[in-house]
Amino acid sequence: MPLTTLFSALLLAVTGPAGFDLPCFYNQKGAGGMLERAPHCARREAGGLAFNPDVLRKMAFYEDGLSAVATDGGWHWVRADGASASVLTYDNGPDEFEAGLARGRLADGTMAYYDKQLNVALATPYQWAEPFIDGIAVVCSRCGIQPTADGEHTMVVGGDWGAIDRQGRLVLPLRGDAASLRREADAARQRR
Repeated sequence: MPLTTLFSALLLAVTGPAGFDLPCFYNQKGAGGMLERAPHCARREAGGLAFNPDVLRKMAFYEDGLSAVATDGGWHWVRADGASASVLTYDNGPDEFEAGLARGRLADGTMAYYDKQLNVALATPYQWAEPFIDGIAVVCSRCGIQPTADGEHTMVVGGDWGAIDRQGRLVLPLRGDAASLRREADAARQRR
């Protein structure tokens, strides 16, 4: 057996069909919303993930053309053409689209908002960003994420808190007191 044939056989055995080495859980057509496991679902590529076309064909897509997939340590929204966006995990699933946007982290650790076409609609310089409510989102600079005592959830701690509009402009200045910022953000939303 030539060395290249042996190497190819070993690579296929280790990484699975066509090099899709990442397993995933996804909503399969006709499975009634239950997550199915695919052992050879995706692979890392420059700029994101490439999904196995065989798995994409089995995925159930919502009316908005998206499907939720858990792989590579987190949740992703995926289109039928395989384009995807890595989003935050929220309540054991992918961050939901609120006001047409879902939240995710960019490669540098800052937060971004994705539209339903999975384009970055707004990249922010903040380490944390909450969903937009009535056009305002609470954000945090220089904060950290730490697990709760039971280890089941995480919380945002420290840092400076402010609020932005949908263009990313700071509409409430950064401050160390998250509670007062939240009260002011709620009041600003009432005025809109």
